[in-house]
Amino acid sequence: MRVRAFTAALSGALAFCAFGVAPAQASPVSPITITAVTVNGGQPIAVGTTTKTISAAVLGTNDSGIGAGTVLLWHGATDYAHRDATLSDPNLGVCFSPGAFGYCTSTIGITPALDSDRALYSNSLAGTWKVAPFLWGANHQPGYSYQYSTVQVLRQAKLSADAAPEPAYVGQTINVSGRLVRADWETGAYAGYANRPVQLQFHKTGSTGFVTLKTVTTGSDGVLNTTVKVSANGSYRFAFAADATTSAVQSVEDVVNVG
Repeated sequence: MRVRAFTAALSGALAFCAFGVAPAQASPVSPITITAVTVNGGQPIAVGTTTKTISAAVLGTNDSGIGAGTVLLWHGATDYAHRDATLSDPNLGVCFSPGAFGYCTSTIGITPALDSDRALYSNSLAGTWKVAPFLWGANHQPGYSYQYSTVQVLRQAKLSADAAPEPAYVGQTINVSGRLVRADWETGAYAGYANRPVQLQFHKTGSTGFVTLKTVTTGSDGVLNTTVKVSANGSYRFAFAADATTSAVQSVEDVVNVG
């Protein structure tokens, strides 16, 4: 059975929780039990220079069924009351409760380069965020956690690769160049990411997967430039592993045929 979010009274209860005040519990019996929370399918959230929308869900049980719920993301060094940014669904989540078990889904829009409590207004916000789920039973019994789990909210990276000359002959030295950039949430543009390790990888035609040939460090403005000897037909690409603030990314592969 699909259950609509509670009205103003329940919205008010959420407001109390959001400011660190627990709503009065309706009854000591039939408490809410939060059993699982998922955010963005369990993957890090890579945010570029435009609004990104993700989904989150909180699952739980209550003898009366699940009536309402939502998931908040917040950033801060200490506790929720002293957070420096919050990401949330402007509405209570949509809930489904076929019985004592139920879940609520939330839709969270994340907007960079805006000075707002609900936006990524500073690059310093990249990294680990806390996940705070809230649920209410159909009998208004509350259940919540300000630090149930964490999720990575990262600056989105982009990476290019170009191998030249092509075609080439076996044993010839070719140049592979590219650039690693990442979103700057404060300017709304992408900027070079310097002094980062990037792998040069090769996929031989007819084989399975890529092998790493070497690790190259980005120069000023994120520029990459290296050489490699051609051994066979195949594709070259660069690959960057995520770090504490920036998402993982792989370039489009560039094919080099042996002439």
